Amino acid sequence: MARQWLASSWDRLNQTAVSSLVLWRIALWVPLLVVLPEFIQHCAEIKIGFFADRQTAHALSADPVRMVFGYIKVAGLFSAILAAAAFWARRNGGRLNWRTVGWALLWNAAATAVMFAVGYLLPVGLRSLTDIALSIATLPLVVLLIGALFGDRDMTLAKAYRSGWLIAARMVILAAAAWIPLSLLHGQNHLWAMGQPQWLVLTLMIFDSLVVGWMAVWAGTAFYQGYRRSAAA
Repeated sequence: MARQWLASSWDRLNQTAVSSLVLWRIALWVPLLVVLPEFIQHCAEIKIGFFADRQTAHALSADPVRMVFGYIKVAGLFSAILAAAAFWARRNGGRLNWRTVGWALLWNAAATAVMFAVGYLLPVGLRSLTDIALSIATLPLVVLLIGALFGDRDMTLAKAYRSGWLIAARMVILAAAAWIPLSLLHGQNHLWAMGQPQWLVLTLMIFDSLVVGWMAVWAGTAFYQGYRRSAAA
């Protein structure tokens, strides 16, 4: 059983890797949902001198201009992840239902709001543990959302919490396989750019924007693969 699970997991991982790269060729608009706002934010950072050195970067981390573009980038990242999952679902026979997607988004937004509220009210020392606990507790809501993108009317809120834990675990594992190393590379790109000539900073930030784009399409593709392969579980 363990050997079969490992073999199937490796197969799903390979499919995620290949499909996430193919997506750049057949649906470039998906990664561009986050690549463009990411690059625009980097241009704003260069303009305000964010990459002069680490001390300056720390001082400008909450700069209003940078923060505005940051919020847009986060929205683009979230959109690209969902667009990638929805693209593969639709391409393979899924029928997206906007009403169901809307309800799933509302549930996820409500859970996010609760997490922010709890984090604000609790002492600093408890916030990290609470964030982890709430993140785990709300994983079935991600399953509900991906199921809605598939057009899976059987995936209700109750079913997501009753039988969606294994699906959620598979999706998270597949996504984390590349998300973690790519996010580390994303952070390292910023460190490499500190104090460098502007042309080199710009080159690194172009590369960094593509890295973030791949993070998004990988995650969305991983959610698709994890849900599709797990739907019968």
